[in-house]
Amino acid sequence: MSATRARLLAKHQAELDQWHLEQAGQPVLSEDEYDTLQRVQWLEGARSYDPGANLAEEFVLRLRGEAAEAGGLDLSVGGALLKPLHEMVAAAAERDVKLLLVGVSPGSTVLHFRPQDEVPAAVDGDQSQLPVESAVRKIIELVDAAEAGTRSEVWGETEKGLGHLARVLDNFDLTADFRWMDSAGGVKSSSLTERGRANVLTWHAPVPLAEPFQMGISGRITELKGDSGEAKVKTGASRKSKAYTVHFEPGQLISLHLTLGTSVAFTVEERTRITRGGDVVSEYHFVSWDNPPSE
Repeated sequence: MSATRARLLAKHQAELDQWHLEQAGQPVLSEDEYDTLQRVQWLEGARSYDPGANLAEEFVLRLRGEAAEAGGLDLSVGGALLKPLHEMVAAAAERDVKLLLVGVSPGSTVLHFRPQDEVPAAVDGDQSQLPVESAVRKIIELVDAAEAGTRSEVWGETEKGLGHLARVLDNFDLTADFRWMDSAGGVKSSSLTERGRANVLTWHAPVPLAEPFQMGISGRITELKGDSGEAKVKTGASRKSKAYTVHFEPGQLISLHLTLGTSVAFTVEERTRITRGGDVVSEYHFVSWDNPPSE
Protein backbone atom coordinates (compact mmCIF):
# COMPACT_ATOMS: atom_id res chain seq x y z
CA MET A 1 0.00 0.00 0.00
CA SER A 2 1.36 3.44 -0.92
CA ALA A 3 2.11 6.02 1.76
CA THR A 4 -0.49 8.37 0.28
CA ARG A 5 -3.22 5.71 0.40
CA ALA A 6 -2.27 4.81 3.97
CA ARG A 7 -2.51 8.46 5.07
CA LEU A 8 -5.97 8.83 3.44
CA LEU A 9 -7.26 5.66 5.08
CA ALA A 10 -5.92 6.75 8.47
CA LYS A 11 -7.50 10.17 8.06
CA HIS A 12 -10.96 8.80 7.27
CA GLN A 13 -10.86 5.52 9.22
CA ALA A 14 -13.06 6.85 12.01
CA GLU A 15 -15.69 8.00 9.51
CA LEU A 16 -15.49 4.65 7.72
CA ASP A 17 -15.88 2.73 10.98
CA GLN A 18 -18.90 4.86 11.90
CA TRP A 19 -20.48 4.24 8.48
CA HIS A 20 -19.99 0.47 8.83
CA LEU A 21 -21.53 0.60 12.31
CA GLU A 22 -24.58 2.49 11.04
CA GLN A 23 -25.04 0.12 8.11
CA ALA A 24 -24.80 -2.94 10.38
CA GLY A 25 -27.59 -1.52 12.51
CA GLN A 26 -29.94 -1.04 9.57
CA PRO A 27 -32.66 -3.71 9.10
CA VAL A 28 -32.15 -5.95 6.09
CA LEU A 29 -34.72 -5.13 3.42
CA SER A 30 -36.91 -7.91 2.09
CA GLU A 31 -36.94 -8.55 -1.65
CA ASP A 32 -40.25 -6.69 -1.97
CA GLU A 33 -38.97 -3.73 0.05
CA TYR A 34 -35.72 -3.55 -1.95
CA ASP A 35 -37.54 -3.71 -5.29
CA THR A 36 -40.07 -1.12 -4.10
CA LEU A 37 -37.24 1.23 -3.09
CA GLN A 38 -35.59 0.90 -6.50
CA ARG A 39 -38.84 1.44 -8.41
CA VAL A 40 -39.87 4.43 -6.29
CA GLN A 41 -36.46 6.07 -6.74
CA TRP A 42 -36.60 5.51 -10.50
CA LEU A 43 -40.11 6.99 -10.61
CA GLU A 44 -39.04 10.05 -8.61
CA GLY A 45 -36.24 10.62 -11.09
CA ALA A 46 -38.60 10.19 -14.04
CA ARG A 47 -41.12 12.64 -12.54
CA SER A 48 -38.45 15.30 -12.21
CA TYR A 49 -38.56 15.40 -16.03
CA ASP A 50 -42.21 14.41 -16.54
CA PRO A 51 -44.58 15.02 -13.58
CA GLY A 52 -47.16 12.72 -15.18
CA ALA A 53 -44.84 9.71 -15.33
CA ASN A 54 -46.12 6.40 -13.92
CA LEU A 55 -44.91 2.83 -13.94
CA ALA A 56 -46.94 0.19 -15.72
CA GLU A 57 -49.01 -2.03 -13.41
CA GLU A 58 -48.05 -5.69 -13.75
CA PHE A 59 -49.20 -8.98 -12.27
CA VAL A 60 -46.40 -11.55 -12.46
CA LEU A 61 -46.93 -15.28 -11.98
CA ARG A 62 -43.77 -17.35 -11.75
CA LEU A 63 -44.11 -21.12 -12.04
CA ARG A 64 -41.38 -23.34 -10.59
CA GLY A 65 -41.06 -27.07 -11.11
CA GLU A 66 -40.17 -29.64 -13.77
CA ALA A 67 -43.23 -28.74 -15.85
CA ALA A 68 -42.00 -25.11 -16.05
CA GLU A 69 -38.25 -25.54 -16.47
CA ALA A 70 -38.26 -24.81 -20.22
CA GLY A 71 -38.99 -21.12 -19.70
CA GLY A 72 -42.19 -21.46 -21.71
CA LEU A 73 -45.73 -22.59 -21.10
CA ASP A 74 -46.81 -26.01 -22.34
CA LEU A 75 -50.36 -25.90 -23.71
CA SER A 76 -51.48 -28.68 -21.37
CA VAL A 77 -50.34 -26.60 -18.39
CA GLY A 78 -51.57 -23.27 -19.74
CA GLY A 79 -54.95 -24.63 -20.74
CA ALA A 80 -55.55 -25.98 -17.25
CA LEU A 81 -54.05 -23.01 -15.41
CA LEU A 82 -55.34 -19.83 -17.04
CA LYS A 83 -59.08 -20.41 -16.59
CA PRO A 84 -59.05 -20.91 -12.78
CA LEU A 85 -56.54 -18.04 -12.50
CA HIS A 86 -58.91 -15.68 -14.31
CA GLU A 87 -61.89 -16.91 -12.28
CA MET A 88 -60.02 -16.36 -9.02
CA VAL A 89 -59.05 -12.77 -9.96
CA ALA A 90 -62.62 -12.04 -11.06
CA ALA A 91 -64.01 -13.47 -7.80
CA ALA A 92 -61.60 -11.34 -5.75
CA ALA A 93 -62.51 -8.23 -7.79
CA GLU A 94 -66.23 -9.08 -7.56
CA ARG A 95 -66.57 -8.26 -11.25
CA ASP A 96 -65.24 -9.49 -14.57
CA VAL A 97 -61.72 -8.22 -15.17
CA LYS A 98 -59.48 -8.09 -18.22
CA LEU A 99 -55.91 -9.25 -17.79
CA LEU A 100 -53.70 -9.46 -20.85
CA LEU A 101 -50.85 -11.96 -21.03
CA VAL A 102 -48.17 -9.62 -22.37
CA GLY A 103 -45.10 -11.77 -22.04
CA VAL A 104 -43.51 -15.06 -21.02
CA SER A 105 -39.93 -15.08 -19.80
CA PRO A 106 -37.54 -17.70 -18.42
CA GLY A 107 -36.72 -18.23 -14.80
CA SER A 108 -38.41 -21.10 -14.60
CA THR A 109 -41.52 -19.84 -16.45
CA VAL A 110 -42.66 -16.29 -15.73
CA LEU A 111 -46.02 -15.03 -17.00
CA HIS A 112 -46.52 -11.27 -17.23
CA PHE A 113 -50.08 -9.88 -17.12
CA ARG A 114 -51.28 -6.31 -17.37
CA PRO A 115 -54.76 -4.91 -16.66
CA GLN A 116 -56.71 -3.71 -19.66
CA ASP A 117 -59.12 -0.76 -19.68
CA GLU A 118 -58.10 0.47 -16.23
CA VAL A 119 -57.64 4.18 -15.50
CA PRO A 120 -54.09 5.03 -14.32
CA ALA A 121 -53.73 6.22 -10.73
CA ALA A 122 -53.70 9.98 -10.18
CA VAL A 123 -50.35 11.62 -9.59
CA ASP A 124 -51.52 13.87 -6.73
CA GLY A 125 -51.29 11.21 -4.03
CA ASP A 126 -54.55 9.39 -4.75
CA GLN A 127 -54.04 5.91 -3.26
CA SER A 128 -57.35 4.38 -4.35
CA GLN A 129 -56.95 0.88 -5.72
CA LEU A 130 -58.42 -0.27 -9.01
CA PRO A 131 -60.30 -3.59 -9.29
CA VAL A 132 -57.38 -5.67 -10.58
CA GLU A 133 -54.96 -4.27 -8.01
CA SER A 134 -57.38 -4.85 -5.14
CA ALA A 135 -58.07 -8.38 -6.40
CA VAL A 136 -54.41 -9.38 -6.76
CA ARG A 137 -53.51 -7.94 -3.35
CA LYS A 138 -56.39 -9.92 -1.83
CA ILE A 139 -55.15 -13.09 -3.53
CA ILE A 140 -51.61 -12.51 -2.25
CA GLU A 141 -53.00 -12.17 1.30
CA LEU A 142 -54.97 -15.39 0.78
CA VAL A 143 -51.85 -17.21 -0.42
CA ASP A 144 -50.01 -16.00 2.70
CA ALA A 145 -52.87 -17.42 4.79
CA ALA A 146 -52.69 -20.73 2.92
CA GLU A 147 -48.97 -21.00 3.59
CA ALA A 148 -49.61 -20.35 7.29
CA GLY A 149 -52.51 -22.82 7.36
CA THR A 150 -54.95 -20.10 8.45
CA ARG A 151 -58.35 -20.38 6.84
CA SER A 152 -60.82 -17.52 6.89
CA GLU A 153 -64.52 -17.66 6.06
CA VAL A 154 -64.44 -14.15 4.55
CA TRP A 155 -62.69 -15.25 1.34
CA GLY A 156 -65.77 -16.94 -0.17
CA GLU A 157 -65.53 -17.43 -3.93
CA THR A 158 -61.91 -16.25 -3.98
CA GLU A 159 -60.87 -19.19 -1.80
CA LYS A 160 -62.94 -21.50 -3.98
CA GLY A 161 -60.99 -20.22 -7.00
CA LEU A 162 -57.72 -20.78 -5.18
CA GLY A 163 -58.86 -24.35 -4.54
CA HIS A 164 -59.26 -24.93 -8.30
CA LEU A 165 -55.88 -23.32 -9.01
CA ALA A 166 -54.14 -25.30 -6.26
CA ARG A 167 -55.50 -28.54 -7.75
CA VAL A 168 -53.96 -27.67 -11.14
CA LEU A 169 -50.64 -26.71 -9.57
CA ASP A 170 -50.67 -29.95 -7.57
CA ASN A 171 -51.35 -32.02 -10.70
CA PHE A 172 -48.19 -30.60 -12.31
CA ASP A 173 -46.25 -30.31 -9.01
CA LEU A 174 -45.68 -26.58 -9.48
CA THR A 175 -44.90 -23.82 -7.02
CA ALA A 176 -46.49 -20.48 -7.92
CA ASP A 177 -44.99 -17.10 -7.01
CA PHE A 178 -47.52 -14.24 -7.18
CA ARG A 179 -46.26 -10.67 -7.49
CA TRP A 180 -48.02 -7.33 -8.00
CA MET A 181 -46.15 -4.20 -9.09
CA ASP A 182 -48.24 -1.05 -8.92
CA SER A 183 -47.97 2.21 -10.84
CA ALA A 184 -46.44 4.06 -7.86
CA GLY A 185 -43.54 1.61 -7.50
CA GLY A 186 -44.92 -0.65 -4.77
CA VAL A 187 -44.21 -4.40 -4.91
CA LYS A 188 -46.11 -7.13 -3.05
CA SER A 189 -45.57 -10.86 -3.46
CA SER A 190 -46.25 -14.29 -2.01
CA SER A 191 -45.63 -17.94 -2.91
CA LEU A 192 -47.93 -20.96 -2.93
CA THR A 193 -45.59 -23.86 -2.18
CA GLU A 194 -46.27 -27.54 -1.69
CA ARG A 195 -47.24 -26.81 1.93
CA GLY A 196 -49.73 -24.12 0.92
CA ARG A 197 -51.19 -26.33 -1.82
CA ALA A 198 -51.70 -29.13 0.70
CA ASN A 199 -53.51 -26.77 3.09
CA VAL A 200 -55.82 -25.48 0.37
CA LEU A 201 -56.57 -28.99 -0.92
CA THR A 202 -57.38 -30.12 2.62
CA TRP A 203 -59.85 -27.24 2.96
CA HIS A 204 -61.52 -28.31 -0.27
CA ALA A 205 -61.31 -32.09 0.20
CA PRO A 206 -64.54 -33.82 -0.82
CA VAL A 207 -66.77 -34.62 2.15
CA PRO A 208 -68.72 -37.88 1.97
CA LEU A 209 -72.43 -37.14 2.14
CA ALA A 210 -74.87 -39.32 4.04
CA GLU A 211 -77.86 -40.73 2.21
CA PRO A 212 -81.08 -38.85 3.02
CA PHE A 213 -83.00 -40.52 5.84
CA GLN A 214 -86.28 -39.94 7.62
CA MET A 215 -86.65 -38.97 11.26
CA GLY A 216 -89.37 -37.70 13.58
CA ILE A 217 -89.39 -34.31 15.29
CA SER A 218 -92.00 -32.85 17.62
CA GLY A 219 -92.54 -29.50 19.27
CA ARG A 220 -94.30 -26.18 18.75
CA ILE A 221 -94.39 -23.95 15.67
CA THR A 222 -92.52 -20.75 16.59
CA GLU A 223 -92.05 -19.20 13.15
CA LEU A 224 -93.72 -19.43 9.74
CA LYS A 225 -92.36 -18.12 6.43
CA GLY A 226 -94.94 -18.51 3.72
CA ASP A 227 -92.83 -16.87 1.02
CA SER A 228 -89.95 -19.34 1.43
CA GLY A 229 -92.04 -22.30 2.61
CA GLU A 230 -90.39 -22.77 6.00
CA ALA A 231 -91.61 -23.48 9.52
CA LYS A 232 -89.48 -23.50 12.66
CA VAL A 233 -90.26 -26.22 15.20
CA LYS A 234 -88.94 -25.68 18.76
CA THR A 235 -88.58 -29.03 20.52
CA GLY A 236 -88.86 -27.75 24.11
CA ALA A 237 -89.75 -24.80 26.29
CA SER A 238 -86.17 -23.97 27.24
CA ARG A 239 -84.33 -21.26 25.31
CA LYS A 240 -81.58 -23.81 24.69
CA SER A 241 -83.96 -26.40 23.23
CA LYS A 242 -83.09 -27.47 19.70
CA ALA A 243 -85.07 -25.91 16.87
CA TYR A 244 -85.50 -27.33 13.37
CA THR A 245 -86.24 -25.32 10.24
CA VAL A 246 -88.54 -27.53 8.15
CA HIS A 247 -88.83 -26.91 4.40
CA PHE A 248 -92.13 -27.44 2.56
CA GLU A 249 -93.00 -27.76 -1.12
CA PRO A 250 -94.53 -24.64 -2.75
CA GLY A 251 -98.09 -24.15 -1.48
CA GLN A 252 -97.84 -27.05 0.97
CA LEU A 253 -97.35 -24.85 4.02
CA ILE A 254 -100.56 -22.93 3.30
CA SER A 255 -102.61 -26.06 2.58
CA LEU A 256 -101.70 -27.59 5.95
CA HIS A 257 -103.16 -24.52 7.78
CA LEU A 258 -100.33 -24.41 10.30
CA THR A 259 -100.44 -21.61 12.88
CA LEU A 260 -98.00 -20.25 15.41
CA GLY A 261 -98.03 -22.18 18.67
CA THR A 262 -99.44 -25.38 17.15
CA SER A 263 -97.99 -28.57 18.65
CA VAL A 264 -96.83 -30.84 15.84
CA ALA A 265 -95.14 -34.16 15.26
CA PHE A 266 -93.56 -34.27 11.81
CA THR A 267 -91.73 -36.92 9.86
CA VAL A 268 -88.98 -35.14 7.96
CA GLU A 269 -86.21 -36.14 5.58
CA GLU A 270 -82.73 -34.97 6.53
CA ARG A 271 -80.64 -33.97 3.49
CA THR A 272 -76.95 -33.10 3.79
CA ARG A 273 -75.23 -30.74 1.38
CA ILE A 274 -71.99 -28.77 1.07
CA THR A 275 -72.11 -24.98 0.96
CA ARG A 276 -69.97 -22.88 -1.39
CA GLY A 277 -67.66 -22.19 1.52
CA GLY A 278 -67.10 -25.91 2.02
CA ASP A 279 -69.25 -26.30 5.17
CA VAL A 280 -71.48 -29.34 5.62
CA VAL A 281 -75.07 -28.46 6.57
CA SER A 282 -78.24 -30.46 7.04
CA GLU A 283 -81.70 -29.45 5.83
CA TYR A 284 -84.99 -30.96 6.95
CA HIS A 285 -87.80 -31.46 4.42
CA PHE A 286 -91.39 -32.21 5.36
CA VAL A 287 -92.71 -35.73 4.69
CA SER A 288 -95.85 -36.05 6.81
CA TRP A 289 -97.76 -34.53 9.70
CA ASP A 290 -98.23 -37.38 12.18
CA ASN A 291 -100.64 -35.71 14.65
CA PRO A 292 -102.84 -33.34 12.61
CA PRO A 293 -105.85 -31.92 14.46
CA SER A 294 -109.09 -33.82 13.89
CA GLU A 295 -111.67 -32.20 11.68
